[in-house]
Amino acid sequence: MKIGNGTPFEAEAIPFLDVDGKAHLTVIVKGTFTIVPGGLAVVGEGQIPILSGDEPSDPEKGGSPKFEADTAPFKPRADIFLAGKAHAPGGKPVRWLDAGLRVGTLQKVVRVTGDRTWISGGGKLSAPVFTEPEPFTGMPLDYEKAFGGIDTESGGFCAENPVGCGFYSRKSPRNIDGAPLPNIEDASRPIGAWTDHPRPAGFGPIAKGWAPRVGYLGTFDEVWERERRPFPPHDFRYDFYNAAPPDLQVEGYLRGDEEILLLNLEKSGKVRFRLPGIAPSVTVEKTERWSGPSWNEPAPMRLDTLCLLPDEGRLFLVWRGRCPLTDLSALEVETVRIVASTT
Repeated sequence: MKIGNGTPFEAEAIPFLDVDGKAHLTVIVKGTFTIVPGGLAVVGEGQIPILSGDEPSDPEKGGSPKFEADTAPFKPRADIFLAGKAHAPGGKPVRWLDAGLRVGTLQKVVRVTGDRTWISGGGKLSAPVFTEPEPFTGMPLDYEKAFGGIDTESGGFCAENPVGCGFYSRKSPRNIDGAPLPNIEDASRPIGAWTDHPRPAGFGPIAKGWAPRVGYLGTFDEVWERERRPFPPHDFRYDFYNAAPPDLQVEGYLRGDEEILLLNLEKSGKVRFRLPGIAPSVTVEKTERWSGPSWNEPAPMRLDTLCLLPDEGRLFLVWRGRCPLTDLSALEVETVRIVASTT
């Protein structure tokens, strides 16, 4: 199988079996673009490679994922991600700010606060309070800064974000004096008490082992072992391949020409631009085995991933399409031809 890539983008074709055991070929095209404030994003000189595995926010310590692998066989919706920091306007220290993005009609805003710690109430009837936030000029938007974590005293943990901070079991006797609060919160639901358990706020991928994503894998029990293996369980859901937070997933995918607005996610404060309006078109050239008749089959491409990198002044898009195969060997595929056009 050859890939005839007539675009400046990265491309790959991967055979896979769906939940019913039918073979398909997934074609992945990944394009990197430079952000042009006030204009259309343009094709970047350096193209980011297709990732075959997740990339952590800290290469040495691991932790939350910074980038999700690009090799999902199918996504039922589009994912929107952002990797970077919240920036104080004009570089002047602030104790808190609101930061957010708008992609087309979708909008998300988080409250970003400087470092704070809990202060014990000092008595049975006195609830803990927290300190005044420390000033900051930049705050990483990693899930380590969002609500979550592990309560080592009680053994409880936040299934939605075990690497975060601020999670304490309601039944824990732990003295939380001096313990940190999250820096990133839902702007409409900030933490008010140590027993609050809000949904972790962020713009990055949800790890494969975190809730609710891990629940979409289905049930791996004796029935699966006896009747389904190596195929996914009957209750597997393709929602597993959508890694963005639920409020950053788009039904019906993206068009690719949406207007983007970034607020306090770049040093200039506010940036407005549009996606490039470019889309790949893919044709899979097939032939019967042993030099039989040949034919062309389209692989309709959907824009299912947008990742914004404002600190780098760029973004990347991932389009994904698929077509049926006879089996996983993909021997009937001669060439995957890819061209790009404006939408």
